[in-house]
Amino acid sequence: MRFGEHYEIVRSEADDWFDPYLATDTPLCVEPFAIWADTEDLWFGAHDHVLDFFAMVFDLVRESDGNTASLAWKKAQALMLFPEPAEFCLGVAAGSPNGNGAGKVLQEGMLEGVRTALGLGFDNVPHMEMLALFQGGMGLDRISDAVCNVAKSFFITYTQQVARRHNVPTETFRVRNATWDPATAMWRDAEVDLPANPYTSRRIPVLLVPKRFLRDIPVVTADGFWKFAWNGHAEELRTHFNYDIARHVDRREKAKLARQNPAIVAEYLTSLEHEDHPPYDVDRDPNLRTSWWERGGAIAATAKTSFVPEDPAQFPDFVGTVIDVFKRGVEREGEWQQLWHNNFAYGEKKVQMVFRACVKHYCKANDVAVAGEANAGRGPVDFEFGRGWMARSVVELKLVSNTRFWDGILAQTPEYAMAADVNIAYFVAVAFTDAEMADSLTAKVEKAARIASQRHNVEVRTVIVDARQRPSASKLKPPQEVRDELHRPDEDAAA
Repeated sequence: MRFGEHYEIVRSEADDWFDPYLATDTPLCVEPFAIWADTEDLWFGAHDHVLDFFAMVFDLVRESDGNTASLAWKKAQALMLFPEPAEFCLGVAAGSPNGNGAGKVLQEGMLEGVRTALGLGFDNVPHMEMLALFQGGMGLDRISDAVCNVAKSFFITYTQQVARRHNVPTETFRVRNATWDPATAMWRDAEVDLPANPYTSRRIPVLLVPKRFLRDIPVVTADGFWKFAWNGHAEELRTHFNYDIARHVDRREKAKLARQNPAIVAEYLTSLEHEDHPPYDVDRDPNLRTSWWERGGAIAATAKTSFVPEDPAQFPDFVGTVIDVFKRGVEREGEWQQLWHNNFAYGEKKVQMVFRACVKHYCKANDVAVAGEANAGRGPVDFEFGRGWMARSVVELKLVSNTRFWDGILAQTPEYAMAADVNIAYFVAVAFTDAEMADSLTAKVEKAARIASQRHNVEVRTVIVDARQRPSASKLKPPQEVRDELHRPDEDAAA
């Protein structure tokens, strides 16, 4: 469930925040360049706040004089440990907001970046991404983790404003890295009143982010710097670098280019300051980053009947019913569109996300709890029914176009079933083309299921979902034989 849905918020023009799905991270990240360019009162000082933090770290690393056993170095280490900020429900790596993140890896890379920058004569950096370029680049999610930690106090204030505007109930949480103290050069946790996220394994607060700060690809990249450097400084670079290998160069070579040419790095970052960097279009959602929950809900809403088993003997039929809701919605109710964007079918992981949302919506409507729903479509899922009993199923969803499609039905699905101690497993095949719906292929799928069932002593049931694009009803034409029948004289009339 989304934050706004859970707290029954009616949005107004003032609500520019992204509405996060609370049980799973959304694969978007906070882009530091977007914060740098923002002129609203609350955010105007946020980028300087981030740079002040790194100035503090620079001072500590300089004070340490390279001695990693010194107090100054250890303080810098502690400051540069950026745990995944679960409160935001964001991150490129799929999973629960309670994930541990890659804090240690980010810490080492950023510290090396600071040490490199000091060696090049920098007292601070104009943008924190410069540190990443000196190390050959870092993923957007890691940069996002850093900025969400350093500027967390701004996001706390922003979220509290939203909560007050809509009378959202809050609780007092101890927030890790709520702020940092320049006097002691230390992180400070704080007791803060924030809305709660009730859908995680441990109760945590929610922090909201303006939609305009979110992207799915970074602004600053090692590849972008490499191209910029060669486009504008080819002559001076040829002595040390071979442009002919540019398309195949690894991150170490790009880091070397950055370290040896810090002035070009600064020029690259300055050039980006004068360009527009549009946020990810959350509402249109071209890459299915945000709307999979609603798309699955639209499919589940087409269900004509509901079926909830009264005892475990009926459980396999219940799972089959849930899958059939997905199949019927896609094939007969026009919801194939939920699996397509601009005449392109979505990839397997995204189709699994929509299927998972469909399962969750159907179960919620029928008072069935789902545990491990992140596995729906790719492994074991537990269902808990109102009468107090639980049952586990294995549902594996694959696109027919997947190069490992046959591995899925012949090996992976029965293996998942045996590992989960499940006797009946479902294999859902999603087809997007005429060739994938050919009779010969569908027959082969059934044959593969029989082989897998016999060899592994597990019943593998198959469901083939025809997700081909359909023409609009207004464009449908009857076949020629139907037209001929219309114009053929009636035998009774002729007699």
